[in-house]
Amino acid sequence: MLTRFINKKLLILRKQLRKKQFLASVLLVVSCAGLFAYAIYMSERRLAADPASYSQLLHLIAQAESKGNYNAYFGNASNTSVKFTDMSIAEVREWQANFVREGNASSAVGRYQIIDTTLDGLVQELNLNTGQKFDETTQDKLAIALLERRGSISYINQDINTREFAANLAQEWAALPKTVGENPESSYYAGDGLNKSLVNSTQVLHAIENIRAK
Repeated sequence: MLTRFINKKLLILRKQLRKKQFLASVLLVVSCAGLFAYAIYMSERRLAADPASYSQLLHLIAQAESKGNYNAYFGNASNTSVKFTDMSIAEVREWQANFVREGNASSAVGRYQIIDTTLDGLVQELNLNTGQKFDETTQDKLAIALLERRGSISYINQDINTREFAANLAQEWAALPKTVGENPESSYYAGDGLNKSLVNSTQVLHAIENIRAK
């Protein structure tokens, strides 16, 4: 009699346990589905920047890096003899390789002083044809891609603040000031014998604040 009673109680307990496990599984599935739906919702509502609103920041960067010259190269911001804007991306890369091979310290070219490895990365990232001209339109497109790589979309969506974005940009363009930490007006690359900040942090922060969402 006692054995039957115990077995009956055990059967009831097992049923209750299975029910609890089932409910826990259902709750887990519902929770995961909810998180997934929320992630999709958040990704769809993220703001994008209006490319036109980058103009002041791009102008500031260009003036600091190359005096706004699309045909500038390292050590010669006023260059007019080498026409990078008439070259394909592949030809620019060949020129950069030769320039460094000749003993020059940097391969930076164009309005935004893009170095060889950065250009290679952008070509891959943007799936560009290297036969494409390295003209004004292409150079501006590459610069915008660098702004986005360094956090312009995160800035628009308030994931990072103005100074954080400015500090990121200083790691991309040596002529910009760090804006944070010790010696905030100095270049991130100060001390390398090649670079120094050529604009102040107030100018950079003001230009960033002009970026708007679409």
